[in-house]
Parts: sequence; C-alpha cells; structure tokens
Amino acid sequence: MRAPQLLFKTSTAALLLGLFLTLRTVPTQGQTQNVISITLRVERVGNSDDYIVTLTVTSHVPVYLVVKATLEGSDDVTFPYGNFVYTACLCPNCSKNFFWDIQGPANGILIGKAEVVSEENICPSDVEISTPVYKVCSKREIVVTL
Repeated sequence: MRAPQLLFKTSTAALLLGLFLTLRTVPTQGQTQNVISITLRVERVGNSDDYIVTLTVTSHVPVYLVVKATLEGSDDVTFPYGNFVYTACLCPNCSKNFFWDIQGPANGILIGKAEVVSEENICPSDVEISTPVYKVCSKREIVVTL
C-alpha cells in the first residue's frame, strides 16, 4: 500500500522543478519581438490653432502586416475633417505615414496608437500576411513656443 502512495505524494523538490521549468518556457515581457514602432509628429500651420499630425508606423519584421492607426486627443482638441481610423497593409521592413488635421490649444494632448490586426482584403491577395498580436502607443503634448 505504501508504494502507490509514494507515486502520488508531491515533494518540495518536484514542485520547485515544475515551477522552474514553467518559468523557463513562458516568454517574459522583455523577450517580445519589436514588431512595429511609431513616431508621432505635430506641425503647426502658420500662426493659427491648426496642426497637421503625422503618425509614422514602421515594420521591423520581414513579413506583410495589416496595421490599424488611430489618434486620440484631449477634450479641447477637435478634428475638423473627422478623426479617421486607418487600416493599411505594411510591407516588410518599411514605414507608412498617416495624417490628421486638428485644431486645438498650444497645450493639448495627443495619443497615437498602432496595432497589428487580422483584417482581410487589405494586403494584395498574393502575399502571405503575418498577424502577431502587437500594439504600440505614443503620447505627445502639443507645445508651441511663440
């Protein structure tokens, strides 16, 4: 009767070994691949409260990706022509620019976001598309010096 009990009894060493193997096989946050990156640029138009915002999304992988780009603004930022959500095909290891026209004070806050999504009929049908789960965000304050 003692032999079957030993088979089902868990020792401390076995638990530690299981924990160690689990931690070694699960990827940590620092090991994620840098799939895309973004740059958020704001340019003032003349002496007005009008700005042109450019969000540049850059691919760092050798595969086609479908990306969705969005821009959020603080409550005092307006989008006179609409706050568009862009979805586009991003070629391997290249960049794409997305543009918005905004109006706002000299101290507004903008948040640009890009994420790899799984959408059909965006990239040409003859290319293979990779869809890793990946999101990036960039926050930028509108600062105007007079």
